[in-house]
Amino acid sequence: MDKFWQLLSESTIIQASVTLILVVADCFVWATGKPVPPELLQLTTVVVGFWFGTKSQQAINVARTKALPH
Repeated sequence: MDKFWQLLSESTIIQASVTLILVVADCFVWATGKPVPPELLQLTTVVVGFWFGTKSQQAINVARTKALPH
């Protein structure tokens, strides 16, 4: 449970939840045969890009921390 609160404080869970909600919304609109509004598609693209960018930066930070001499 401590890990959950740590991830929540780092907003990792919130970022993942918002990203998942937007992707599911896009898929739902598409699956119902309606055109996906460009604004929703653009917002989803920006949020997914931000999420992946954050994950990449976290991986880089971890790699740098491990590479530093103690």
